[in-house]
Amino acid sequence: MIEYDDIIKDSPFLVNHLISLSKTHDFYINKEIKNNTDILPSQYYMLLFLYYEMGTTQSDIAKACLMDRSGVSRAFKDFEDKGLIIRETDENNKRAYKITLTKKGIETSEFLIKKELEWDNMICNELNMNREDLLKLLSKISLKSLEFNREKF
Repeated sequence: MIEYDDIIKDSPFLVNHLISLSKTHDFYINKEIKNNTDILPSQYYMLLFLYYEMGTTQSDIAKACLMDRSGVSRAFKDFEDKGLIIRETDENNKRAYKITLTKKGIETSEFLIKKELEWDNMICNELNMNREDLLKLLSKISLKSLEFNREKF
């Protein structure tokens, strides 16, 4: 029987390796989310976006997370019920809300960031490579991919 490890080792395409990395990362982080937080895995990126962009609007978060505004609104209702965020009317636009994290929201975000760094360091240690060098390489690959697509499509 063919094993998943063999498929990855024998793959001639970058994308297969990137997908594998993404899927195994998701498995790791989703387990941490389910076991140690009040959020759902689908809410993960919204929470971290809020952590780094405190005071942003629901519309901005929807755009950044590639979601519709109603989906973000439902997630934020859940966040609010769990004491993770505070929604305040934007003084410049009375129809919009500015979102900030509560102490619990900040603590949850920082826990998840710590888990992300553990994941990164585990991968880097196995590669005998420092995190900054790996990030530079991955950034270069990602930017080249974007550049290629912009030029060709």
